[in-house]
Amino acid sequence: MANVFHQHLDELNGLLVDMARRVGHAVEKAGAALLAGDAVAAAEVVAADDHVNELQFQVDDRIVELMTQYDPVATDLRFVLGAVRISVDLERMGDLAKHVAKAVLLRSPAPVIPDSLRADFKAMGAAAARISEKLVVILADRDYLVASQLGLDDDELDAAQERIHAQLPELGYGPQTAVDAALLARFFERYGDHAVRIAHQVVYLVTGDVHLDRS
Repeated sequence: MANVFHQHLDELNGLLVDMARRVGHAVEKAGAALLAGDAVAAAEVVAADDHVNELQFQVDDRIVELMTQYDPVATDLRFVLGAVRISVDLERMGDLAKHVAKAVLLRSPAPVIPDSLRADFKAMGAAAARISEKLVVILADRDYLVASQLGLDDDELDAAQERIHAQLPELGYGPQTAVDAALLARFFERYGDHAVRIAHQVVYLVTGDVHLDRS
């Protein structure tokens, strides 16, 4: 019985890893579509979000099964309950990638961002993709050392968002351009925040420590 139970725990973790891979692919593709004005790629990101939502439903079903059939305790219970929070954050990360893609579709064929902001949005897209790659490792291996440092990558998103905000009034963009840029920067910044929340959860699962070292 114990072996079957832990097999189900591994399968649950596998679903979370699959979600993390999918949202990472989504944000990377959405970021590239934003820079290229690629409406086709953006539409693919929007459509693929359904798969992320379906995986969250599978996670929910598996959690109910584990809680009702096996009555987990101690560390196993902590993981099962943590999986609820992790799947919610992953689903929201997928939504944020979808929001970026939808902005591309909304303004197509016109570019969403002006040339003067391309470098900062490229930096945000690269940071989000790097965070996603690390998140897959964190979930697959329960690597709490990588998890404890993920906030440093998130700091790059925060810094890029601040640079974008600082340029908006200085360069005299029109209202629509300024709103689009501010929202897009916010989507990437929130993506990183949700990833850090997941990292917090993994550190807690492994060590029981609720604090993350950002040094």
